[in-house]
Amino acid sequence: MNNKLSNGSYWGKLIYPVKTSIRIQVILAFAICILISLLVGFASSPFFVNQDRRLDFTEGIVSIDESARNMVRQFKQMNQDMNGLVNELGVEDPVFKKTYLNRPLPATKGNEEWLSIPNSGNSAYHLTKKELIQYLINTPKQKNNLNTVIADLDGKVLYKTGGVNDTQVNLQDAMKNAQEAFVGKEHEEHPKITRFYPISLNGGKNYLIVTGVPKAKAFYVAEAGVTPYLLGLITFIICFYLITQRKMKEIEEIALGLMEIAKGKLDYRIREKSQDELGSLATNINYMASELNEMIERQRQTEKLKDELITNVSHDLRTPLTSVMGYLRLVKDHQYQNPTQLNEYVDIAYGKSEQLKKLVEDLFDFTRLNYEGVQLKKEKVSLNQMLRQLMDELDPIAKDHHVKFMSNLPKEPILMEVDPNQMVRALENILTNAIKYSTPPGDIHVRMIKNKHSVQISISNPCESLSEEEVNRLFDRFYRVDTSRSSSKSGAGLGLAITKSIIGLHHGTIQVDYKNQVIQLLISLPINGRL
Repeated sequence: MNNKLSNGSYWGKLIYPVKTSIRIQVILAFAICILISLLVGFASSPFFVNQDRRLDFTEGIVSIDESARNMVRQFKQMNQDMNGLVNELGVEDPVFKKTYLNRPLPATKGNEEWLSIPNSGNSAYHLTKKELIQYLINTPKQKNNLNTVIADLDGKVLYKTGGVNDTQVNLQDAMKNAQEAFVGKEHEEHPKITRFYPISLNGGKNYLIVTGVPKAKAFYVAEAGVTPYLLGLITFIICFYLITQRKMKEIEEIALGLMEIAKGKLDYRIREKSQDELGSLATNINYMASELNEMIERQRQTEKLKDELITNVSHDLRTPLTSVMGYLRLVKDHQYQNPTQLNEYVDIAYGKSEQLKKLVEDLFDFTRLNYEGVQLKKEKVSLNQMLRQLMDELDPIAKDHHVKFMSNLPKEPILMEVDPNQMVRALENILTNAIKYSTPPGDIHVRMIKNKHSVQISISNPCESLSEEEVNRLFDRFYRVDTSRSSSKSGAGLGLAITKSIIGLHHGTIQVDYKNQVIQLLISLPINGRL
């Protein structure tokens, strides 16, 4: 089992780079296609082989070279040892021996210089020097069909084999032809070979020029032609197309998805088929579409909240303002019966003015906390003492609403670095909200717990039945559980939103929990700056 796991892990590590890199996938696809195309080309080669006939002149050229060098050697030996050369020719060539051994001398020798070369016993070879030279150049003619010319320094032909009609030779052309390099293999036409050697003859300098056509040896070369290469190329194209087809479809789907998203269908999602760069691209595009969709939804909510702001603020400002103007008009028109009624009208107008002031201050504070930013003026204060003092101040209001505070706070001071004014505002908003929306008669439970990293404040109270949406929207600006703007429960719905902003500025958190008609707000404040 362990071996299987280790092998699986090994193959997983080996395959992972291939799955996550399209570059490696393309390289592997290219290599596989090349390998398959080569195999197809090699496998199909035997079916398209052509036999090409070629001629090899190597042996013929070597034979011409040997014959030419042998003549040079014989002429050199003739100048050094005439007797040895003649006896050597007699031994090697029976025709020479039969022709010149014991040949009868002519009665009249004329101007010819006759040579008498003794042989073994009393026999001797009788011939002229001209005959010896002619024999030396005629022998290669008979054996290898070589034409031989001996010319002087001016190119005049002194000796030549049968079939040569030239009386004058261009020595420069002959030398140039002799210097041409020639590869003896794979020639289809019979080449003409020239060999050029300087020799010494009769005490003078001459040139031996040997020309001939080398004998050829035929052989056959098997050639497959271009058909296997074409098959290999076609195989490569087909394999590469088939292997990359899946990736191309994935690219097409991504392009189609982008077109759909560009049309405004932000809920469209591209299938993520791979783990490589294309898969990552599809993931990022989906994430982008999701973020755009959420951003547009937030903009819609912002527009909706803006409309609600205008409606709610207009109503919340108009209602107390109408009351203020109404009672002031009564006072102005002296429509009161006695000073007591006058004071009552003035008190009502003043109370409505205070309500207007509170609403304007809430709007200003919320805007400042969320958009302009606030520099906290932190001081070390006792958080439990602050909370106890707030409950004492709000206790008369709680009694008016037929609810009371039940606290469980530590006796020792819980010292925290906070902005006292802002923290009092936040806690007062929560306690006031608990008083306002508690179902009478009831208890508001306030608890505080200190642990290693934070201080937690819990405020819970009984309330009317709330839906999940109402619970989730408690911290939304301008949201009120009681949707009737004319309700006796005054307020613009900014209290908890301001509280959340203040707690956030202190790097804390505030959460809401609702169960069995009891709502609980839990505040966590970090002791060392951040949770």
